[in-house]
Amino acid sequence: AAFGGDNAAAPQPSGQASHKYADLFHAPLKLDVFFDYDEGIAHAEAVGKPVLIDFTGHACVNCRKMEASVWPEPDVYALLNEELILIQLYVDDKTALPADEQYVSTFSGRTVRTIGNQWSDLQAARFQANSQPYYVLLDPATETVLVPPGGADYDPASYRAFLQSGVAAYNAP
Repeated sequence: AAFGGDNAAAPQPSGQASHKYADLFHAPLKLDVFFDYDEGIAHAEAVGKPVLIDFTGHACVNCRKMEASVWPEPDVYALLNEELILIQLYVDDKTALPADEQYVSTFSGRTVRTIGNQWSDLQAARFQANSQPYYVLLDPATETVLVPPGGADYDPASYRAFLQSGVAAYNAP
């Protein structure tokens, strides 16, 4: 590892290893990312910050393009790293949920058996969408949408304005 071959031992942001599913998913750009909706919402409420839900997928080319070309832009990165609690939900993940967490969706009527099914069901049922990336800014206390959700936006200034509008709506009296 000292010669750059294996980055598995790369340092994680503080607390990263304790996040649910952190052993399955890897945070982009060393951001402190939650991979479970409930855990991320609870943390955001505890620290008093709005949430950015990133509905993403392993096979999502546009998601990786956003992470590689827009998120590293300094003003965007600062918002993601300091002003928001980021929750990435992989809608195409095939990892089986434990039997006691599987359920029949009240939205689709289908049995939800995997992590991906769970987040896909959440995206469809709560936000009437099934495309990725899909970005939702939420107030964690009420779980209400702060600004209209959006998809891929490769203009860093426009995406930054989207994120800032959610932070401003959250902080409004």
